[in-house]
Amino acid sequence: MNDYLNPLDSAFVLLDLPGSAMNIGAVIELDFGDVSNPQQRFEQIKLNIEKRLHEIPVLTQRLVRSPFDLTWPIMIPDRRFDIDHHVMRVALPFPGTSDQFDELVSRVLSTQLPSHRPLWQLLVIEGLADGRAAIVLKIHHALADGVSGAETFANLFDISPEVREPTATSGSAQPHAELSSTALLARGVRRVVQNPALGVWNIYRWLGRLREILVATAKALNARGRHQSTPGQPSLFEARRTSLNGAAGLEKEYHRISVPLSDVKRAAKARDASVTDVVISTTSGALSRLMRDRGEELARDLVAFVPINVRAQGGASDLGNQLSGMLVSLHTDISDAEVRLRAISTDSQSTVGAQRELRARLFQDIPRVLGPTLLSIGGKFISALGLFDRMPPIANLMISSVPGPPIPLWLSGHRVVSAAPVGPLFGPFSLNITVLGFGESLEFGLLGCAQRFEDLSSLRDYLHEEVLGLIASTAVEGLA
Repeated sequence: MNDYLNPLDSAFVLLDLPGSAMNIGAVIELDFGDVSNPQQRFEQIKLNIEKRLHEIPVLTQRLVRSPFDLTWPIMIPDRRFDIDHHVMRVALPFPGTSDQFDELVSRVLSTQLPSHRPLWQLLVIEGLADGRAAIVLKIHHALADGVSGAETFANLFDISPEVREPTATSGSAQPHAELSSTALLARGVRRVVQNPALGVWNIYRWLGRLREILVATAKALNARGRHQSTPGQPSLFEARRTSLNGAAGLEKEYHRISVPLSDVKRAAKARDASVTDVVISTTSGALSRLMRDRGEELARDLVAFVPINVRAQGGASDLGNQLSGMLVSLHTDISDAEVRLRAISTDSQSTVGAQRELRARLFQDIPRVLGPTLLSIGGKFISALGLFDRMPPIANLMISSVPGPPIPLWLSGHRVVSAAPVGPLFGPFSLNITVLGFGESLEFGLLGCAQRFEDLSSLRDYLHEEVLGLIASTAVEGLA
């Protein structure tokens, strides 16, 4: 019997609204080498993916929600699964420039995945300059977070040009009956009727989680009232509203950059910092320059929401979301890049462990306490009234760092040249910057609301300059 999605995975489904497309993924460039027939190579990619679908069963499962979301959603096998709805092909118009490519990717990322089909899509994009091609892999956040997505969906790829044969199927799978939304609700009612003790136990646990949330919220409000937070750690309501904040609109803008990973690691090590510290610090410098372009003076420091992986060691391939999150001061008041990086590194070393322990529970407990119905109705209510444009922001943007495969990859015999990540935009966030270590490169993916970030290409250029500047200063000053 299928299990319900856990509350955090369910929250990504229930809060998937126009403008808040809860998708993650990657923009991957391929080298097709001597394979010149576009139709032939596309069909080969599609066939190889289809042969491996049984290795990742969630790719052939669809979502079922009960009436009024009175129970958590469930995933069931899609008996009408059609690969042609998920692996598609499109070509850029001549001359296939980077700007044309980014514009097409932005349109793809602006659309929600159809909820009546398995929640993923792979688009093969041809016609890039110099004969290159790319794919856009889009996956609903309910299926995976950045860590599990990078680990599990790597099964679609190979570690050499030789195409791996798929694992054998067991042949023992039994056909699944269809499950309607009303049948899902009836199933939930039966569980409570047949086991009243389960309901009592759930209420007891619910009260415990509610108490933890209320205590944590009270502490955050108290810290804000005294203008005090944990040293190096912003309080829950410390961020101030800027032009970066507000609910994202339907249209998205996407850009990417790539820098040598070894150079970034060298620059970080020379300053006793991490790669994530470098990402946060250079993002801070780029955002400060963007805000000056906008003529906006920052009254207080910008705050970033940074997801944290809370998986146990060895659990990277477990699907679903096992996330926490922490708030990070960007120290935008520090203009010197070296001093700013040291401040951010000091903060992370002293606060990450404590935040991981506390916020891991809160991140999981909040959807459990609210329940599916309240989450669904509340999300629609907040979106309809535009409250994310008025409520105090939790943070000004999202920054995420995801470890990627340290080895080269191939898709259907075609080498993967680059893989830029895509993070989600939801709730009050209009800007997401996600980085992925892939092979010898550190890949940045910038996703922003098109209405709020018409200047996202400027932020991309500033970020590139900030990273390269830090790398160059490492070599010039002999820090390496």
